[in-house]
Amino acid sequence: MLSITLRIKILFSIILTTALFGIGMVVFAKTIIYSKLSNILLEQTVYIAKKMALDCVNPVITEQYFKVTIMLKDVITSEEELVYGYVLSNSGSEIAHTFEKGVPASLIGVNNVKSDQAFSVKKLATDKGGVYDIAVPLLNGDIGVLHLGLSDKMLKSDVNEIVTIIILYALTLLLIGVILSIIFSQAITRPLRSLSKAVEAYGRGEKTESFPVDSKDEIGELALVCNIMLQRRKAADDDLEKTVRELREALDRIKKLSGLLPICASCKKIRDDKGYWNQIESYIKTHSDAEFSHGICPECAVKLYPELVDKHGNFLG
Repeated sequence: MLSITLRIKILFSIILTTALFGIGMVVFAKTIIYSKLSNILLEQTVYIAKKMALDCVNPVITEQYFKVTIMLKDVITSEEELVYGYVLSNSGSEIAHTFEKGVPASLIGVNNVKSDQAFSVKKLATDKGGVYDIAVPLLNGDIGVLHLGLSDKMLKSDVNEIVTIIILYALTLLLIGVILSIIFSQAITRPLRSLSKAVEAYGRGEKTESFPVDSKDEIGELALVCNIMLQRRKAADDDLEKTVRELREALDRIKKLSGLLPICASCKKIRDDKGYWNQIESYIKTHSDAEFSHGICPECAVKLYPELVDKHGNFLG
């Protein structure tokens, strides 16, 4: 089974968290922010289109179409997001436009606005990218319709800049997180490694008085618990060693009195290992923990003190 160190786990969690944060922010920028900016930009462009539609009413009625063309070119020049503008009459003929060769046939009729509508917006796919065609009727469409083309190219460029900033920010956070995680993991793993080495040394039988307590957090509490276990183990070992020592001493004493003992058939003295003859009580006392208290048996009492005992060896009254 693959072994992964605690430091690698911390580093991996920091990297994964930062990466997920960065991906989430990129998705947020690509969707929510893009949608919000698009709506804001459309609202602004619709406002411009409505205002310009009002300004175009008199020139269209008076057939000052050149003035309308100048107005369209001025608004296209002032607003970078606008890529075209044109005005069609109520019959669909061109009145004014900003194109070099007239209004493309692909644009005519793709975004029709009804007379009861204040404006109409439709997104078109062109060779220059996505374009929102905004149509505003002139006098409810009685004299024509104004069209402005809003490109989303600038908007996408702005969103991409935001995404780039987010990625740079996420990478910066990632670098800071990696550095902090290395420092943090060292602060965690250093006392753990010290404790692990001490426990391993104790397991090999090396003499250990106590395990190191390098911190006052949960790791320090773990070391304190290990020290309590160590003291209890040492006390148990001491008790066991004492018991073993006592058993060995008792066994040694038993061994001293085991085997054949040379004893005199007459005086009952015992010969020791050095060849000396000892009284039996002296020999046993030397080679064991037994103590002697002298008395006299009934048979010897009859032999030695016949006048003081009866025939059974009981002392008389």
